[in-house]
Amino acid sequence: MACAGFLDFHGRGCPAYVTGILVYGAWAAGLIRIRRGEDYYALPELARRYDADTQGRADLPFYLALVRELTPASVADVGAGTGLFCSLLAGSGMTLTITGVEPQQTMLDIARRQPLADRVQWVQGTAADLPTAFFDLVFMTGHVAQYFLDDAAWAEVLRQIVRSLVPGGRVAFEIRNAAVEAWRQWNDDKPRPMAGGSVRQNTTVTGDLVTHMDEWTIGDRTYTTRETLRFPDDAAILRGLDAAGLKIERFWGNWDGSAATEDSPERIIMARTV
Repeated sequence: MACAGFLDFHGRGCPAYVTGILVYGAWAAGLIRIRRGEDYYALPELARRYDADTQGRADLPFYLALVRELTPASVADVGAGTGLFCSLLAGSGMTLTITGVEPQQTMLDIARRQPLADRVQWVQGTAADLPTAFFDLVFMTGHVAQYFLDDAAWAEVLRQIVRSLVPGGRVAFEIRNAAVEAWRQWNDDKPRPMAGGSVRQNTTVTGDLVTHMDEWTIGDRTYTTRETLRFPDDAAILRGLDAAGLKIERFWGNWDGSAATEDSPERIIMARTV
């Protein structure tokens, strides 16, 4: 769901999952005392520029190739955002049942206007709203997995995804390598040009949580948005997978398909139910 740091697609369609007191997602606005005006995804003026600001994303062709390789019958994108990945799947020529799950109405409205959107089942909700034992393959694209801000939230979304998978089903996602500290590149000395305007970004770090505040200028209007992402270390990623009963099947370090190393920019993981 790329959220506000667009050149890096900080996490497209970021889900706001809530279980008990856990808040999973920076734009669960009222629950974490963020005003609606600070929620990028709720602002049509910003959300409708999302796809233009994230052109050239490397994750979508990578995952599309993975679908072609695995030939699943049913695929879901959790945190589908503007629905671009689902639209690409719908136009791929493959025979697929495609579901896009997105909690933010503003983003879902855009998704429903994507090419071939009528071939996709759209669900306003979270992973908890997926049907049980239905999907062969579930994705979290665009760094959506970084919107689960503690171990409990991470384990819970994986548990819900596992519930939705058929026996032997798979989940694929990516998380930026915490050791690389990519957020250090997100602070701007001056505004960066974006679709129809500009943005200036500032970050703060607390433990493994990175919050970025973004000041947008579009025409004569300005907007301020804020969100928090988690940069878990490898051990934290694995704890969630283990708790959900998932075993890593493939592990890449970048979108060129190279193996993960200590300084790889990404942790791209495909895991299978045990």
